[in-house]
Amino acid sequence: MSVLSDKILNLPAVPGVYLFKDGRGRVLYVGKAKRLSSRVRSYLSGDNAHLRLGDLMSEARDLDVILTDSEVEALLLESTLVRQHRPHYNVLLKDDKSFPYVKVSVQEEFPRLSVTRKILPDGARYLGPFTDVKRLRRTLRELRRVFPVRTCVNFEDYRRANRPCLYYHIKRCVGPCYSRADVDPEAYRSLVDGLLLFLTGRDGELLGRLQREMEAAATDRRYEQAAQRRDQIRLLESMRVPQKVVTRRGAAADVLGVARHGRRAAVAILLVRGGRVVGKESRMLDGAGDMAEADLLATFIVQHYLAQATLPRRLVCGALPSEAELLAEALTRRAGTRVTVVAPTRGLPRRLVAAAERNAALALEDLEARAAGRRARFATEVLELQRSLGIAAPPHRIACVDISNLGAEGAVAAVVASENGRPRKSLYRRMRVRRPGPDDFAMIEEAVERYWTRVESGELPRPDLLMVDGGAGQVSAARRALERASTRPVPLIGLAKREETVFREEAPPLRLARRSPSLRALQRLRDEAHRFGIAYHRHLRRRARVVSALDQVPGVGPARRRALLRAFGSVAALRDAQVEDVVARAAVPRAVAERVLEHVSGRGMREAPAAGPGPGMPGTTR
Repeated sequence: MSVLSDKILNLPAVPGVYLFKDGRGRVLYVGKAKRLSSRVRSYLSGDNAHLRLGDLMSEARDLDVILTDSEVEALLLESTLVRQHRPHYNVLLKDDKSFPYVKVSVQEEFPRLSVTRKILPDGARYLGPFTDVKRLRRTLRELRRVFPVRTCVNFEDYRRANRPCLYYHIKRCVGPCYSRADVDPEAYRSLVDGLLLFLTGRDGELLGRLQREMEAAATDRRYEQAAQRRDQIRLLESMRVPQKVVTRRGAAADVLGVARHGRRAAVAILLVRGGRVVGKESRMLDGAGDMAEADLLATFIVQHYLAQATLPRRLVCGALPSEAELLAEALTRRAGTRVTVVAPTRGLPRRLVAAAERNAALALEDLEARAAGRRARFATEVLELQRSLGIAAPPHRIACVDISNLGAEGAVAAVVASENGRPRKSLYRRMRVRRPGPDDFAMIEEAVERYWTRVESGELPRPDLLMVDGGAGQVSAARRALERASTRPVPLIGLAKREETVFREEAPPLRLARRSPSLRALQRLRDEAHRFGIAYHRHLRRRARVVSALDQVPGVGPARRRALLRAFGSVAALRDAQVEDVVARAAVPRAVAERVLEHVSGRGMREAPAAGPGPGMPGTTR
C-alpha cells in the first residue's frame, strides 16, 4: 500500500484520468478529475461515501494516470477506458452490446438499404440505434412495398450479368441492376429521400410531397405515375401510427427516465424526433448501489452517449446530472453541434420524463420477473412512493401499525397491509397490548416487536416498508423494536395526522403534495389501520360490558352465562323477559333466574362498570 500511497501523494494538480489496479494489473476502477492531486488523495482519507470504494481501496495495489489538457478531454477518455476495461467498481451498462442501425449508402449512385451494428466513416447515412431488431426488420419489409430500394450486397455482379433478383419480380426493388428496368438515378434518389424522411419521423412532410407529385402527374396526364403515388400514399397512411405532437420544437431530443430496484437500475430513453416520440430504448445499469439519481444519469450519459456517432440536440432528464455543464461541453465536442442537458420541473417536458421513468420501471420489472419466473407490475403510486422516500426498491408490500385505546386499559394494536397499493386483508392482524398505557410510544414498540417476530419466524411475509401512525417519537419506538426483532434492514416511516407529514429516519420530514398518488396510498393504509383497530376496540368493549353485567350475579358462572346468552342473545333481551321464560329457555333454577332479572333490570345493571380488557389478557389474531 506504500507504493500506492506514494503515487497518490505525488500526483500533479492537473486534469486527467486515474486507473486503480490490483496486484495482477487488472483495472479495478476508472475515474476522471479536474485536479488529480486533490481528487485521488481523497481516497486515502478512508471516509468514502460508498462502501464499494472502501472495498476498492482494500484491493487496489497500483495506480496509473493519464494527463489531459482539459476536464472535457478527461471525461471523453474516461468513457473510452470504461468501455474498454469494464472495471468491477465502476457502474456499468449491463450487456453492453451494439444495437442495430439502419444504413443507407447515400454515397453510392444507387443507395442500398441494410441493417448493421457497426458505424463506419464511409459517408453512408446511419439511423438509430434500434433496440428491437425483429420489429425493425419487419418494418423495413413493409416499407419496401412503398420504397422499393435495393438491399443486395452483390449489386455489381447482378449488373454485369444484367439479371435481376427475386425482389425485382415481386416488386420489392425497382431493379437498378437490370437494363430493361430503365431506372433513372434521380427517380431512384427520390425513393431513397422518401425512405429517409419516413425513418426520421418526417412522414407528414413525406405525405405532402407525394400528394403534390400525384397531383402534378395527374395534371400532366402521367396517370401511371399518379397511380403509383396514390398507392404509396395509401400504404403510408395505413402504416402510420396516430400520435399527437408532444413537443413544439423540431430539434431531436432524448428524454431519460431512471428506475431502480436494489443494486440494479434501468434507464429508458424516449426518442423524440420532429416533435413526436418515435422510439424507445432501455438500458440496465449494474452496481448502482446507493448512488444518487444525478450521478447515475451522469454515468449513463458518459458511457452511452459519448460512444455514439450521432447525438440528439437535447437531453431531457428528471434530475440534472452531476457536472451537467461539463457533460454538455463534452457532448457538444463529440457531436460537432451544440448539445444541451436540461431537467424540467413542470409542463409537457416533465410529463415526458415521467413517461420515461414508467418505461424504465417496466423494463426493470420485466428483467426481474423473467429471472424469478413470474409476472410483476408495480402500481404508479408504488413507484412514486419509492422515488419520494428515496428507498432502494419499490415498496410492493407495506404494513401499517396503529394503536387504539381509551384510558389506561383496553389498548389494542392493529396491523394492516397492502400489496401494490391494494389492501391485503389476509395479512391483517390485531392484538391486545399487554403493556399498561397510556404510553403510546411503549405500545407502538410492543406491537411492532410482536408483529415482526412473526415476520422473522416466517408466519407472515416480510414487508418492503413499515409505517406507523405518528411522528418522530413513534418512528423511534418502532426502530427500537426492529433492532431487537429484525435480522435485516427495513425502511421505516411515520405518517402524522393533520399536516400529513411523512417522518423519515436520518432525513428531514417530507411534505408530499396533497393530490400525490403516493400520499393518498399512505393515507388509505393509515385510515384502514385506524378503522380496523377501532372496530376491534369497540368489539372488546361491548363484550366486556356484557360479561361484567352477568358475572356479578351470584350463582352465575361461565356455563350459566353461556346458557343465558345463547337463549336470549343479549342482556337487553334478558331485561324484558319473565322469570318463567328464563327458567324454561336457559334451564336455570328459579332463584337464579330471579337474581339475574333483578340485576340486569335494576340496580345491578346500572352499577356494572364498563371495564376494558385487562393488560394481561392474551391477544387474538385474525
